[in-house]
Amino acid sequence: MATPIRLPQIGAGSAELSVSCWLVDIGELVDKGDRVIELLTAGMTFDVSAPVSGRLSRVDKPLDSPVTVGDILGWIDPETTA
Repeated sequence: MATPIRLPQIGAGSAELSVSCWLVDIGELVDKGDRVIELLTAGMTFDVSAPVSGRLSRVDKPLDSPVTVGDILGWIDPETTA
């Protein structure tokens, strides 16, 4: 089952945040804790990390999209080991 990448509380207050860039492409493998997306607000950037190891399967917030705390940014399909 896919795991959402959510925007956590980052302490930016009421500042407007937007997607600056995705650091991985759809289909790319990531490890838990890897930076996957960069957000921009008032000249500062924030990185959001992968909540699980797996493959980025979907992007819900493309470049320049506004985002708020709790938004789902994308999805990771966890890698299963045999």
